[in-house]
Amino acid sequence: MIATKVGRRYALALLELAAEQNQLEPWGAELERLAQTVSSPDLMARLTSPQLPDRQRLEAMTLVAERLRLSFPLRSFAVVVARHGRIADLGAIAQAYQDLLDQRLGRARASLTFAAPPSDADRAAVVQALERLSGKKIIAAIKVDPALLGGVVAELQGRTYDASVATQLAIMERQLSR
Repeated sequence: MIATKVGRRYALALLELAAEQNQLEPWGAELERLAQTVSSPDLMARLTSPQLPDRQRLEAMTLVAERLRLSFPLRSFAVVVARHGRIADLGAIAQAYQDLLDQRLGRARASLTFAAPPSDADRAAVVQALERLSGKKIIAAIKVDPALLGGVVAELQGRTYDASVATQLAIMERQLSR
């Protein structure tokens, strides 16, 4: 819970600065790359080790940020995060930033699971239906699960919309067994 609160606080500060600089999306992408890189188990263990002196920790984060070719503001942000002992929270910060950015831009992320790879038309139809339902622009992540037999399962904002053949068959089986 603390990591979520900390992540949100740091993300909000970065988001406000990014908005002032008109860099909302680019800085979000850079933050995500930084978080993914630092989340490597070996690198995370080294960067968060209590045996690593603070000066070397800051130098290491500066080097990581430079190697990733992050913009100056994101390099500075990486150092601030390291200075405050929040390297382990970078994943939560990146997630909170993305959530806040989506909220600000009126969009939502959905996970769409199809029984087979969907056609562009099928994908577009499901996305349009979810956009009408939510009133937001949908960013869809596509998965394939042959166990569904057909149809689609959509997960959006904590809700599951199940239009799979497997579920329909299960419902029919329950009704017939009564």
